[in-house]
Amino acid sequence: MTDYGGFSYPALCPYLYYEDTAAAMDFLDRAFGFRERLVSKNDEGSLVHVEMERGNAVVMMGSPPAHKSPKRLGQVSVGIYVHVDDVDQLYERAKAAGADLEGEPADQPYGVRSFGARDPEGHQWWFSQPLANAGPSAG
Repeated sequence: MTDYGGFSYPALCPYLYYEDTAAAMDFLDRAFGFRERLVSKNDEGSLVHVEMERGNAVVMMGSPPAHKSPKRLGQVSVGIYVHVDDVDQLYERAKAAGADLEGEPADQPYGVRSFGARDPEGHQWWFSQPLANAGPSAG
């Protein structure tokens, strides 16, 4: 972790572009449990740079001019992989928030229980937890 500006940052912080950053912030909070940690606005009050966190994960976001979302382009342009403590609980939260889910949580042969989802602008998200820590279906 690197510290500056009063915050700690992991070695890698993805920066996602959204057509509507405010709507993305709301969705990432409701569906995936990310919390706002930094918001910068310009003189007109428009969002310029946003940071959200979940545990020690940080995602940065912004809305560059004329940006087209993956959904609008018809293709996934990035996949974000997030390790969580309870993948089944997060799945239920994402489902309740209306996330575009790609199947229910499933045990994978490489040792995790995971599920995939897309946010409203089409970014691909994967959430997983080690099978040793998984819920009742861990066997």
